[in-house]
Amino acid sequence: MVGGSVMSSAGRSARFWLLGAGLLAILLGGIGLYMTLGITIASVMWYGALMLAAGLVQIVEPLMHEVETKRSRWAAILIGLVYTIGGLWALFNPLSASLVLTLILGIALVASGILKAIWAFVDQSRQSNAALVLAAVLSLILGGLLIAQWPFSGLWAIGLLISCDLVAHGLALTWKALTIR
Repeated sequence: MVGGSVMSSAGRSARFWLLGAGLLAILLGGIGLYMTLGITIASVMWYGALMLAAGLVQIVEPLMHEVETKRSRWAAILIGLVYTIGGLWALFNPLSASLVLTLILGIALVASGILKAIWAFVDQSRQSNAALVLAAVLSLILGGLLIAQWPFSGLWAIGLLISCDLVAHGLALTWKALTIR
């Protein structure tokens, strides 16, 4: 072997697959940026399908196995019904569900920003609170923008966030592939 410049076949294979996965994620994320409504609807429907499946399992499980009390059986079934109804609602009303989820996300981001700001001012044990204050400001801005543009933001926000995440993940995979020696 000459120096460290020869890449093993395993390294070439890993590089090939990482690069392929990275480029595919970038491509899919880029496509998603042009069709955020479609990605939003598909994502909400996928979430609804997962909720429906979880609800059905939650209903069937206490019926199939012995439970401690009748109350715990009915509580488990009731929880399963809530999941099932929520999943069906998201599947059959994905636009309405996306509006609700976006509003909840906006409220959660604002609440998170407020709590981060309080934490930054109350806890003075760190060398610098700048990163925490920056995170608080960003959370407040993002949450405020989602709420200010609601209900319109419910049509694009989920799809935009998922598409951006795909692009970022693709860039990370591509970078990793290009740095494998």
